[in-house]
Amino acid sequence: MDLKALTARFAGPLTAIAATASFAAPAAAITVTVDASAVPVFVAADRGFFGDLDVEVSQVGYAQVQALLIAGETDIGWFSPIEAVQFVTEGSDFKYFSTAGAQNMYNGVVVRASEGETYNDITDLKGKRLGIPGYGTGTWASFVSFMKAYYDIDDPQAEFEVVTASSGALLALVEREQVDGALLFSGSSAAARSMDTFKTIFSFTEAMQENTGQPLVITGSIATTPWLEEHAEEAAQFVAGLDAAVEWIMANTDAFSEGGEYAHLAEGAGWLSSPDTTSTVQGLIKEGKWYLTSATYTQDWIDAIHGLVVAGGTLETVPAAEDVFLAPGTLSTPE
Repeated sequence: MDLKALTARFAGPLTAIAATASFAAPAAAITVTVDASAVPVFVAADRGFFGDLDVEVSQVGYAQVQALLIAGETDIGWFSPIEAVQFVTEGSDFKYFSTAGAQNMYNGVVVRASEGETYNDITDLKGKRLGIPGYGTGTWASFVSFMKAYYDIDDPQAEFEVVTASSGALLALVEREQVDGALLFSGSSAAARSMDTFKTIFSFTEAMQENTGQPLVITGSIATTPWLEEHAEEAAQFVAGLDAAVEWIMANTDAFSEGGEYAHLAEGAGWLSSPDTTSTVQGLIKEGKWYLTSATYTQDWIDAIHGLVVAGGTLETVPAAEDVFLAPGTLSTPE
């Protein structure tokens, strides 16, 4: 029997089988890309807090998270709401959709305690050497907005003698008097708070709460608008998993101590640089001040963040809040 005849003989039965059989394709995994600060994401994935949602978590550098989301190579990214506004302004169809697991922005500016009477707030550092962890960071972007919004400093680079260095080196530069103050990431900020040799003269989230009554976060969940429209239930389940992780972390801070189950996560996040740093971070975690939950994500919070960006004046045009932030209550609550 030739090939044509063989094909004709089996075409009918095979077509009938294909039409009647039901093959359920496995649901595609949700891809999430984060940096080392996203401890609740790692804990939620490890402890099964996402339930039956298949979540693949990848860790990269902070700037790479943004690039991968822009390129469409991850479903959910992890960066600051202020940067989300900037990306939407530049044409990205992003939505910041939850503060669940987001890190409160205790990043701040420290000076030597011995000069504490000279430097009482950030404006006292005008004309002085200010160490920063780089221009391409969420910390610097937030700092620029804050300086204009609340301190009448239009151009921080003009007002301060800016010195760039790695985050880990900044405290040493202050101590050695190679800079007069330093803008720090959260881990170094926590370390400085626990040391008598430094004085904190500016903290993002504390300044934000003083001016608006709302906290400022440096991270959070972001996805494209089309993805959120197609995966609202999955996004809600993801948020619920992060809330559960934050609750677990608050109740189990010892797991993030030296030798603890998640010591490697604490190490990556910079919590184990000294016993005092560990103690400071764990204390803030227990008080519910280090990681926030979805309860923070309200219209008042959105309005405060949007208002900061508008007042900061770093963007010629600022998109409407609803173009950047998913409306609270949009996501369905998993049963």
